[in-house]
Amino acid sequence: MTVLATEQKRVSVGIGQMAVSKDPTEVLVAYGLGSCIGVTVWDPQVRVAGLVHVLLPDSEGRRSDAREPARFADTGIDALIERVVAAGAVPRRLVVKVAGGAAVLGPANTEKFKIGERNAEAIHRRLKRHGLCPAATESGGVKGRTLEMHVATGKTFVRTAASPASEL
Repeated sequence: MTVLATEQKRVSVGIGQMAVSKDPTEVLVAYGLGSCIGVTVWDPQVRVAGLVHVLLPDSEGRRSDAREPARFADTGIDALIERVVAAGAVPRRLVVKVAGGAAVLGPANTEKFKIGERNAEAIHRRLKRHGLCPAATESGGVKGRTLEMHVATGKTFVRTAASPASEL
C-alpha cells in the first residue's frame, strides 16, 4: 500500500518518549537528535512500528518516570520491545535502526561527558540483551539529526539540518 504524502500524519516523538503504531498513514519522527539516540523497530509481517527517543545511557537504578519511560537506554529499549510485542510484533522479526549520539557540545565537552558515545554503547548493549542487532546505524559526529520512520513500509530516513534525508 502506497501512502501519499498528503495523507501522512507526522507523530512527533519527544525526548524521553516513544511511539508504537500500526497506522500506515503515520510517520514517527524524532527531531533534534543531538547526543540523544533514536531507535526504530519494525515487524514487516504485522507492520508494527516503534520509535524511542533516548536521552541518557543508564537509569542507574532509578525508576523511570511513567510519563517518560524512554528517558534512559536501558529502560527505554525494554519498554519499546514490550510495547511492540503487545501490539503483535515478534522480537526475532524486528528490523532495528539507530541514529543520533552526536557530540554537539563541541570538542572540549566531547572528552569530558561523551554522552552521545555512551548513549550509543548503551543502546547496542541493551539491544544485544534482547537478541537484536541493528540493520543500520548512523551515530557519532558533531551534527544533530532528525530520524523518521514510515509505518506503512518500515522505511527509515535520517537527515541533518544541512543535508537532505537519506534512507538508513
